[in-house]
Amino acid sequence: MLANVNYFSYLCSGIVNVGAMRQSSIVVLLCLLAIGCCGCRRGARLPEEAVRTMCEQIIAHYPEATLQDVYKTCYQDYFGAEHLMQDTAAARAYLHSELVACASTDMSAMPQREPTGFRHRFVRVNLSVVTDGSADTGSPAMTEEELLQLFIDAAGKNNAYSDNWADEWAGIETIALRANPSWQDAELQQALREAAQMNAAVRHSEAFRNAYNPHYRIIRNK
Repeated sequence: MLANVNYFSYLCSGIVNVGAMRQSSIVVLLCLLAIGCCGCRRGARLPEEAVRTMCEQIIAHYPEATLQDVYKTCYQDYFGAEHLMQDTAAARAYLHSELVACASTDMSAMPQREPTGFRHRFVRVNLSVVTDGSADTGSPAMTEEELLQLFIDAAGKNNAYSDNWADEWAGIETIALRANPSWQDAELQQALREAAQMNAAVRHSEAFRNAYNPHYRIIRNK
């Protein structure tokens, strides 16, 4: 976009100098520049190959996933875990209760560690890293307190990648539907666009929850 702005400034300078350019031509030129800038805001800045690769991995690993689950992982990548954090005491209590409930649950449908989105700024850590024992020592791969502290760190302020989530999602949605046309769902697409306008998080789709039993926390990818 910066290149467009500089080019626009250059053109304006030219317009002032030549003076004879007809007003109608100027209007047409400005409209074309505006269209180009809008195109940049609507997702042209996204690394399309990385987004497509993410979609292909979701399709391969989670065939029951919907566009809602694409939104969720990209939202987590964009904002981190901030939307999940109310206070430390509540986070500790909720994690403990979930670990107790999951102690005998099969969580193997999801990997123990999985990067979020396509920028991989954060990692989903499956609660099985705490409930399952290490093959070598029989001890937890991560203690409950360790996971909690990493989660709290990921829920710190100023995690957002930028302040244009709605534009980001518009670009992701376009690429995702090209990668998997079966994700098209007009009602869901509209609901996700509205959520993006409000910077709102969403749950995993019911199909995803039923098929993969997701239980994890978000931590920073260091």
